[in-house]
Amino acid sequence: MTSTDKKASTPSHSAQVRYLDAGLRVLADRGHAGLKLATVCEVVGATTGSFYHAFPNWPAYTAALIRHWREQESRRPIAEARTVTDPVRRLQFLTDIAMRLPHDTEAAIRVWAEHDPDVRAVQVDADAERRRFISDTYLEVLGDRTDADRYATAAMYLLVGYENGSHRSRETLAWAFQTFIDKTLRDAGLTDDS
Repeated sequence: MTSTDKKASTPSHSAQVRYLDAGLRVLADRGHAGLKLATVCEVVGATTGSFYHAFPNWPAYTAALIRHWREQESRRPIAEARTVTDPVRRLQFLTDIAMRLPHDTEAAIRVWAEHDPDVRAVQVDADAERRRFISDTYLEVLGDRTDADRYATAAMYLLVGYENGSHRSRETLAWAFQTFIDKTLRDAGLTDDS
């Protein structure tokens, strides 16, 4: 086999990402039950043969899909938030991140996690990573780990409840996150409010 033949048989990263992004869209639009090879290929506009050039099999794809979600919707946003040095501004930045998460995709992943222990492990780790980072930010503002952990846990309850709720209000979610920030600033003595 020549190096040219070897290159032709190796899937490109961009081809794989097209399928991974399509899988996240399928999860958002059709839920976990709709995550099927034919549906993903339809969204990409490709054949199953093309899919099998990008991924060796469906389990390899679904493992890559959940890792892709974690990287795009937990690790990357946290890395972005780390660049915000002022912790009060970072709290607002975290709220902005929470508001733009793909909530339908995340709700589908939570359903999927109930049926697949590997997906569950990634989802639980992502939640823990998010909660830990939120808590660390609240700690910088408040100086108290117990209070920081409470705020972070409550923020995660809001997020998960919103994603799994049957009556969603983006305005109410944003209001709730802002209420937490406002109370934090009062508790830290950073506002003039009594």
